[in-house]
Amino acid sequence: MHRLKSLARITSLIVPMAFAVQAAHADANKIIAAIDAADSSCHSVSQKIWAFREPGQQEFKSAELLKAELARLGYKVTGDLKVPEDLVKGGISKTGFKAELSGKGAGPTVYIMLEYDALPNGHACGHNLISTSGLLAAAGLAKVMQDTPGRVVVIGTPDEERGSAGGGKVALLEGGHFDGADVVFITHPGDSWSLDQRLLAMKRASFTFKGKSAHAAAAPHKGVNALRGVLLTFNCVDSLREHLRQDVRIHGIVTKGGTAVNVVPELAQAEFATRALDTATMENAYARIVNCAKAAELGTGATLEFKEPRVALKAPVAVPPLLDAMEANLNKLGIAKNQFKSSDEFGSSDLGMVSYAYPTVNLRFKVAPEGTSLHSDAMREAANTDEAWKSTLIAGKAVALSAYDMLTKPAALKAVKDSFKEAKAKEGK
Repeated sequence: MHRLKSLARITSLIVPMAFAVQAAHADANKIIAAIDAADSSCHSVSQKIWAFREPGQQEFKSAELLKAELARLGYKVTGDLKVPEDLVKGGISKTGFKAELSGKGAGPTVYIMLEYDALPNGHACGHNLISTSGLLAAAGLAKVMQDTPGRVVVIGTPDEERGSAGGGKVALLEGGHFDGADVVFITHPGDSWSLDQRLLAMKRASFTFKGKSAHAAAAPHKGVNALRGVLLTFNCVDSLREHLRQDVRIHGIVTKGGTAVNVVPELAQAEFATRALDTATMENAYARIVNCAKAAELGTGATLEFKEPRVALKAPVAVPPLLDAMEANLNKLGIAKNQFKSSDEFGSSDLGMVSYAYPTVNLRFKVAPEGTSLHSDAMREAANTDEAWKSTLIAGKAVALSAYDMLTKPAALKAVKDSFKEAKAKEGK
């Protein structure tokens, strides 16, 4: 009798677990089937956005097209998002938007970010594919949310290419439009499959030196050479490089250096950008560059004018459990581990601001031959091919399945959030 009771207890545990596994598998199949059903319409959206080639803050047709598609999928869409006025003129992000879909009761909130701005040479960064891979994921999740706890928020983030100006994700973050996010997803096309697309924290510095003009031949002793302040800043920065971590990047230009060779320059300006793989290291290097300019002021007698920028881009925080969840779903979709490539070429993006604030995964998916550079004409053409769309379809499915995992697996979400907190605590150490 005791053995029968034990068996009954074990059965009472196993049967619900087996049912839950079957239900999750069924929902995964529903998600994939819904994305396959949305394939043609989303591909058409991608091609239209590619043809629109709208620059940052002018992506009106692209945003309207995406909003219409999300509304058709059942999402509640809100445009004209309120943001800080000193970041976006008028305090309204006219090409930003949110689309929300609530599930069955309380639960986590997953965000999917869309980008859709173009470069001067068109969609050479493939943002038409970023937006529509997210749209595909939204279509898949819409099919199961009525039986799934939590909420899906699809957020249209404009003007990524000028992220340091603050009009895109920075403005939306400060406007509170990411509040409540538990985990965030985004994709990016490239020349390989990758999950370790790290970004550099970045901060700009503009130094203005003011001196005193004089005749450079007849009376140079009566002048104060502002250009010397700029040149000494560069020399000091170059001396500093030896003592900075290898991932630190410092690059600068002279924006004003004088008006005539026979006049001592009374005004000179330089602009620098400082970058590093983590925010704390970048900030430390930045402070030392500012000291270089202060030393140049002291050494030349020119007056330094300097004001810290309104926006500095942070570096994302890597979250291994979230990357593992995404990789597992990509494996199920046919992307084997040996297809992933690590990258040693890093840029900066306002995506880092979101990734620093919330656990975020940035899936890079292959749409072009290896070695094809982002922002090139070759990448622009690749972003509108049928081959690229096949990868976009896989990326959309991987995002949807990984988002569903975060919505339905509390232990997995907890591991992600705990890992995120631990990684932030270790930053710069």
